Amino acid sequence: MGKHRWKTLLGIAVTIALLAWVLRDVSAAEVWHELTQSNPLWLLLAVVLATLSFVLRAIRWRVLLEPAYDGTSFDSRFGAVCIGFAVNNVLPARLGEFTRAFALTRTEPIPLGASIASLIVERILDGVVLAIFLFVTISLPGFPLGEGSTAELVRRTANIGAIAFGLGLGLLWLAARRPEATSRLFDRTVVRWLPERFGDRASRAAASFVAGLGALASPGVFLRAMFWSFVVWIDLSLSIWAGLEAFDITGPGIAGAHFLQAVIAFAVAAPSSPGFFGVFEAAARVGLGPWNVAAARVVSFATSYHILTFIPVTLIGIWYLQRLGLSWSDVGRAEERGDAVAESEVTP
Repeated sequence: MGKHRWKTLLGIAVTIALLAWVLRDVSAAEVWHELTQSNPLWLLLAVVLATLSFVLRAIRWRVLLEPAYDGTSFDSRFGAVCIGFAVNNVLPARLGEFTRAFALTRTEPIPLGASIASLIVERILDGVVLAIFLFVTISLPGFPLGEGSTAELVRRTANIGAIAFGLGLGLLWLAARRPEATSRLFDRTVVRWLPERFGDRASRAAASFVAGLGALASPGVFLRAMFWSFVVWIDLSLSIWAGLEAFDITGPGIAGAHFLQAVIAFAVAAPSSPGFFGVFEAAARVGLGPWNVAAARVVSFATSYHILTFIPVTLIGIWYLQRLGLSWSDVGRAEERGDAVAESEVTP
């Protein structure tokens, strides 16, 4: 964990700074009052929908793995998804994504590189969908984005996100369409400069990685993966909408919930402490800014929604960790253990 210490310290500093900004003009009494006035049934619906998203992610993951590794079980994929999110919620340095890929290799005959590649494709698809959400919502007639620094920040985020994820998707598509050429290019440009032992390992890992991009090589699989990506994020937006309704924040509506979900999703990519605390709440204040919602109400919504949706996946992930016989120290060393797995992988 030593090599992640600087990331942890940076994340904690960012969290403290953002929480200070979020709470700068809000009193505890105001927040408590808003909490007592919230509707528990709407909050329950928000939690159910947010937890359902992990089921949907597991379904989508099957589509992404299908071209090269068909037949993975739902239980293995769902368990790995929950483990990954639980680790991100509890441990620093964003270990969850790697742990998620590693956990799947413990229950399915899938090379680690291929598992990681499928998650990279997943993140690219997520970025494309969220960029579409931003573009569509801010283009709707009457959307109150207006002008000013916040509006300009949102527009730039949408533009940069669309370009970045579009380029990433294009490069991965080329690699998926030309796997042998991609592997040869990697060997010539990277492997040739490495010692033989590390070069062989890197070459095998790259080959399994390219195999994991198979979803991009098939138009039918790609379209199904995009469909499930929209389903995942529509579900999460409906969860946000239910959370807003719980605090009688009705101005944004469904379109505003899609907008807020996209803002939050892009924001939590920034460094933060485990669980994205601070970043999530700050993104909620920025995302609800166009509707001039009272600060205390925004903070009450953001903190309660964040904590309540945090709990189920964390508990489920911990249960799956115990079921696989993994400890938290094992998770902390997942990258080192993953290297050993990658070293023994055979090129598909």
